[in-house]
Amino acid sequence: MSKVFLVKTPNSSNNRKRQTRGDKTIPVTSSYECANCGEVFSSDIRPCPKCGSNVRKIKVTVEETLTFRTELRGKVKGKSGQVASKFLKRQKLSRHGKEASEELHIDVRGNRKFHHVEEKDKNGTWKTVHHEDEPLKKKRIKQ
Repeated sequence: MSKVFLVKTPNSSNNRKRQTRGDKTIPVTSSYECANCGEVFSSDIRPCPKCGSNVRKIKVTVEETLTFRTELRGKVKGKSGQVASKFLKRQKLSRHGKEASEELHIDVRGNRKFHHVEEKDKNGTWKTVHHEDEPLKKKRIKQ
């Protein structure tokens, strides 16, 4: 028997039975077993048809898929201790809710900024949604 329960997460603001921000609906499979004789049921039948006991053991299985995303970030300092460059490479969900890959390199010494973002479409192919490769600071022209 498959049921869907509303599970409250720590950042939920209220205890109502409706889905609000921070709530998550998780599919759950449950089975019932008589604690006295071991008879297994698909639903909570009381009393047990075999021994008449009202005590139950309930087995609940949560069926949820976890997706792990990776992130690598850091900075390189020069001999003087100042930041020479920064980098970031990560997998994330885009603001459109699609799987995305982001890469960012900021080279302070070389005065470059490289930023590239790709999203995965429903066919599984990666499409570039943002690309930037330009000077970090625009140099002023003396007049």
